[in-house]
Amino acid sequence: MITLFELTFAKVIEWIPIWPYAKLILTCWLVIPYFSDVFSKPDDILTAAEKYIEENGTSAFENLITKGKSKRSNGYTFYDEDY
Repeated sequence: MITLFELTFAKVIEWIPIWPYAKLILTCWLVIPYFSDVFSKPDDILTAAEKYIEENGTSAFENLITKGKSKRSNGYTFYDEDY
């Protein structure tokens, strides 16, 4: 939409010396809501791991981790349907 605005009002925008900065600020303002949950994802993973440990115990969690490490081959991960 910003490009459409720029193409439509190109002659007017040429007279605004701060347009590139305003465009940058507007673009950042529009993009920020999409990245607001980025920092909460590790907490969700840790919460899920803690919940799994509470329900199944630490040995089951360790087995799950070692199973995941042993299934990797050449950068690919193979998943079993038994967990």
